[in-house]
Amino acid sequence: MPRIVTGACFVFLLGGAAYAAEDKAGAQKCTEQLMQAEALVYGKIKTKALNEQKAEEITVRLDEADALCTEGEYRKANAMLNRVKKMIAKASDKTPDKAKE
Repeated sequence: MPRIVTGACFVFLLGGAAYAAEDKAGAQKCTEQLMQAEALVYGKIKTKALNEQKAEEITVRLDEADALCTEGEYRKANAMLNRVKKMIAKASDKTPDKAKE
């Protein structure tokens, strides 16, 4: 009986370590994607490719994605960041400078 208990404990310890490694990798990837999206937004704001209203709306979504990353909801955060990228692309296409060209 002690061997079974010891074996079970060993499996749980290894499983926990593997989960922690996956969690750390997910957090790292989520943070990197968030930083890339923030840099893209900042660049668009700096070049005035986004109007103030859209920039605020996108910033709120970035904050939501950041919260999801913090909570460990990496898939939801990734979906939110993809939505942010689409919003940036759509808003950039509708800027007055693009309409003049």
